[in-house]
Amino acid sequence: MKFNVTIASPSPLIALGSLIFNGTSIWLDSVWQTQSVPYTVYLDSTEFASVRSPSNDLLYHTTNLDQNEQHTVIIQPARLLDSVIVEMDLGAEADVMMSMDDGQLFQQAGFVATGQWNTDACLGAGRAAGTCHVSEGSGSEISYTFEGDAITLWGAAENQYSLYQVSIDGVRPISFTPSNTTTSRPVTILAHYSNLGFGSHTIKLTSLPKDGKSRVEVDYAQVYTKSSIAGSTPVTTGSTASSTALPAAESSSHLSKSAIIAIVVGTLLGVLALVGLFFIYKLRQKNKAIAAARRRDAAVAAAGVRVDFSARRSRDFDEATLASSRFSVKEGLELSVIESQAEARRPEEAAKGGFTWRS
Repeated sequence: MKFNVTIASPSPLIALGSLIFNGTSIWLDSVWQTQSVPYTVYLDSTEFASVRSPSNDLLYHTTNLDQNEQHTVIIQPARLLDSVIVEMDLGAEADVMMSMDDGQLFQQAGFVATGQWNTDACLGAGRAAGTCHVSEGSGSEISYTFEGDAITLWGAAENQYSLYQVSIDGVRPISFTPSNTTTSRPVTILAHYSNLGFGSHTIKLTSLPKDGKSRVEVDYAQVYTKSSIAGSTPVTTGSTASSTALPAAESSSHLSKSAIIAIVVGTLLGVLALVGLFFIYKLRQKNKAIAAARRRDAAVAAAGVRVDFSARRSRDFDEATLASSRFSVKEGLELSVIESQAEARRPEEAAKGGFTWRS
């Protein structure tokens, strides 16, 4: 199953303008700029150069990456990078996301905290449960063993001196340095790992402040796992960790609003075109019928006889009368017996008078 994770500034993961990730697609978005700025993106062994324009926030996008490979993306200058969206494909290894706030996380059976963690002093407002666990001093460490294929750890770093180190299954610990900013620190992603392979994994975070006192806050964790595992995970605080099925929309390709509008408009135009073709077809059929009727009437008029003449004549007269009757082709009407006899005498009378009768 696919899902997206958005790593936004001031996340230490992208503070230096680079990110190591596993995924199938990636989007790089820019901070707001009023002027055009040239930049370069490096993805593994490929290079992409462009100019950031004020009307476009998207710096880079690519798809069809190998989900089983670890990728590295770098952007220069790093100050342009505002957020990174990574699409992860966990396949059949996860169908649910289990979310735990810091109180639930610190009470999990597989969770271990060493050093000093204060639950009273948060680094900022708007946390998941209104409380937080904040490291006190250097060397404060947490580790969490979980069943799943991916994990995201959320929290905040107090300032640019709040260095920390993260590792998964004890392999390749990575140190992170928060960006140098004086604004308030919103909750953001401290660590993210995916495509671990379903089974038991351990994430470890160690606070290593430069000044020996700057702090790191752990706010909550999201574990992507199977629903059968999430339903059996014990929580010893009296509350249960929430499990959220991944939305179906996250498992499909992404369509922008403009693409959706184009699809709707195209469908409507297609329907209108079909309706128009249907009316044109019916109009042509009607015109053909009218033309055929006119040709038929013209043929009858040219012949000068009624179509039903033979039937009507045989119905109205007996054989003897019919034998002595005729009809005028010129008039197109059957003559009565008297009229037919008059017609027969006209040539005879004309001959007596010295005239030639022409019909």
